[in-house]
Amino acid sequence: MKKQILFAAAAALFAFTSVPANADWTWPWSVRDPRLATSNFLVGVGATGGYFALRHHHRGGRWNGTVHGALPAYALTSIGCAAVSPIIGTIVVQRPLTQREVGVSTANCFLPFLGGMLVNAAWDAHPEWSAPPRRR
Repeated sequence: MKKQILFAAAAALFAFTSVPANADWTWPWSVRDPRLATSNFLVGVGATGGYFALRHHHRGGRWNGTVHGALPAYALTSIGCAAVSPIIGTIVVQRPLTQREVGVSTANCFLPFLGGMLVNAAWDAHPEWSAPPRRR
């Protein structure tokens, strides 16, 4: 039963992250800069590793994993990812990130792949959210 649920979740994830064919191709999580997309992906992998490290059960040891449940481990790693992802992204691309890029990076920490797509859909529906460009 668990394998069927996992397979259905994976199929749904691939269905939602499919990109229509066009000349202006974007990454599945809708980050246009490939360096930023790569840094977001690597920070997400690190957060996922942190989640599993918090949830790891030591059967024979003193700590059996009951200190950190699934929800606290998810909350800790998601908040950490949301804090670190824009910082690492700014360092990698060597420029200030736009508000949209920060929103996508943060949303991908809480809901991988789909979070960024939802934030982009919200920004597309409300173009007035974009800040005017700064004068130099």
